[in-house]
Amino acid sequence: MNSRFSKKLITVLVTLLFVVLFCGCKKYLDLKPQNSITRDNFFKTKDDAVSSIIGCYDGLQGCASLFLNWGEFRADLVAAGSSNDVTYPYYHYMDKLKPISDWSPVYNMIGRANSVIEFVPGIPANDDKFSVEDSKKIIAEAQFLRALGYFYLVRTFKEVPLVLQAPSNDNVNFFIPKSSADTILDQIEADLTAAEANIPVTFEKNADTRGRATKGAVHALQTDVYLWRSKYQLAADAAQKVLTETTLYSLVPGNNWFNIFSQKNTSESILEVQFDYSLSETNNLISNTGNFTMNNVLKAYYDGALDVTRGLNNTYINGSTWWKYSGLTTTTLIIRPTPDPDFILYRLPDVMLMKAEALAHLGSFAQKTEAIQLIDAVRTRAAISPYGISLDGNAPYSLLIELIIQERAMELALEGKRWFDLVRVATNDKTPDFLIDRVVKSRSVSERSIIKSRIIDPRSWYMPISQYELNRNPQLVQNPYYK
Repeated sequence: MNSRFSKKLITVLVTLLFVVLFCGCKKYLDLKPQNSITRDNFFKTKDDAVSSIIGCYDGLQGCASLFLNWGEFRADLVAAGSSNDVTYPYYHYMDKLKPISDWSPVYNMIGRANSVIEFVPGIPANDDKFSVEDSKKIIAEAQFLRALGYFYLVRTFKEVPLVLQAPSNDNVNFFIPKSSADTILDQIEADLTAAEANIPVTFEKNADTRGRATKGAVHALQTDVYLWRSKYQLAADAAQKVLTETTLYSLVPGNNWFNIFSQKNTSESILEVQFDYSLSETNNLISNTGNFTMNNVLKAYYDGALDVTRGLNNTYINGSTWWKYSGLTTTTLIIRPTPDPDFILYRLPDVMLMKAEALAHLGSFAQKTEAIQLIDAVRTRAAISPYGISLDGNAPYSLLIELIIQERAMELALEGKRWFDLVRVATNDKTPDFLIDRVVKSRSVSERSIIKSRIIDPRSWYMPISQYELNRNPQLVQNPYYK
């Protein structure tokens, strides 16, 4: 992380070599002496607690590009660049030998969070400068990060091993089978409920408020989880808790829209993964997106809405560069001098549009009217025509969902949201064609028949488990589509 955190980062990373599950589900083998060192000499002081949660955020940094890939490249907004095989964006995810199926960075973060949750509660008894209340705040951050990791896993693979124990001794068994999606999601909800009770609203520094778990981040993730599970009233209620924090979260003015990405930690940021080149914290978000061009689907959205705020030279530039990660101005192409853009996990318009989707499902005249108002608030910021001129609460549900998903595409393109949006709507509404048609039509004519033959089976919407994980954990079973 950056300088706002303790300089104990190097220390914690070395220590966590002995306590963290770096490679997914595996059991300690020859590490018993190190385990003993960890229990006896670490998790004793306030500094140890702070260092351990910093280690969790360091683990989150390692997930950023993976979260982007899982949430974006199978959908319909991007196409492979000339340096890639034309079938890359979808077929790449169908191969259990490809590194994109490697979930170990997420389990790495989860393992670190498990260590915090298990060991930090004992620190107040050893350090009178570290209160029980202090420990609960740090534990709440870890509970949030564990929930976040599992939410990405369950949406990407559907069924995964549910590991809740810290890798503290040889008796902990990590060779476990997958748990059902509902079991994983129940645990996510439980972690978020527990975190909500103790997590801070803000931190002293703005970069910490936007870069560490807060109540706003908990409520944003709860909104996402409840929406995924068709718990629409709970989703709307969780979103409203974010929207009422008007002094903390507000939309950036439209003429400064690109500042959201070029300046980091703006007023509408709820949680973004922080990177700082001066501390050798880099990522490959620029190179990762640089080999992909914008599909005509998204260009048609921008052109049809006359959206110049978020379109050319803001979300993308002509060619194969996504401006959100590489540009610094909206008039001249200036590539970032250092590869350290933040990856935004949640920002205010995301939550506004999720609430709109929940309200559209709930379906009363007043609820659908409010949904239109939320969409229009996002559109008005972008200086494009509001829908409320011609629509009211009598608008059909299907139309509102089309408008919401389109607005999410224009606002959140290349932020790792699109694939999950399509899967959520297609699954909850039992309309597989909502996803299938969009993905197929976004591909070249020569690709469409073979892509449709694969994507028509909803089991293929979840990725294969890496062969590496299958080889080392005999309890794992490959996801059904890939057997």
